[in-house]
Amino acid sequence: MENKLGISIEDWNEVQAIEMGEFETLELGGHEVTIVGAGLYKSDVSGNVSLKVAVDISGDDKQKGYFRKQYDENTDPSKKWPTGAVRYLSLKKENLAYTKGFITSLEKSNSNFKFDTKKGWEQIKGLKCCGVFGLEEYQNDKGETKTATKLVQFRSLDKLAEVKIPKVKLLDGTTIDYEEYRKKGNTNKVEEMFGDIVEISDNFLD
Repeated sequence: MENKLGISIEDWNEVQAIEMGEFETLELGGHEVTIVGAGLYKSDVSGNVSLKVAVDISGDDKQKGYFRKQYDENTDPSKKWPTGAVRYLSLKKENLAYTKGFITSLEKSNSNFKFDTKKGWEQIKGLKCCGVFGLEEYQNDKGETKTATKLVQFRSLDKLAEVKIPKVKLLDGTTIDYEEYRKKGNTNKVEEMFGDIVEISDNFLD
């Protein structure tokens, strides 16, 4: 039912109110994460196939369940898993060492896990490691430069305490130290990106 407000009264009554400023921002740097989805992904643009990994904050981290909370609170029926919690790893030979390094970090972080090349990528679902989150610039549909929090690296859990905030990736592809970026007054541009990358379901590859 629509009225003069231009909204559904049923939707209005169902949603929980969130005041401006109540949105929790993920702290930059290292967090313990759990793999909630993993599988092959083929780009519609390049045709390249990569490993798509989606995570959530876990363990004793004070922001445990951060991305699940954002997902659950999204009332859009076509909602997707937050883009900031997704990482694509190349499967090309020249980059395969980095993907293998990711698997090594999982083996170090999960004592009972040994990667089996005869099995699919679903074998890593539920495993823990250290996820490193940093800032990346992007341009919105208004042509404004904004900054999103993105999953940029994986490390073994024993490296968690020594992880520093990674360099900020700028629009032109170059990087700059976070502190230098912050001193230039860019911190007010930080936003969270949700909604257009991964659908968490039984059919993760769809």
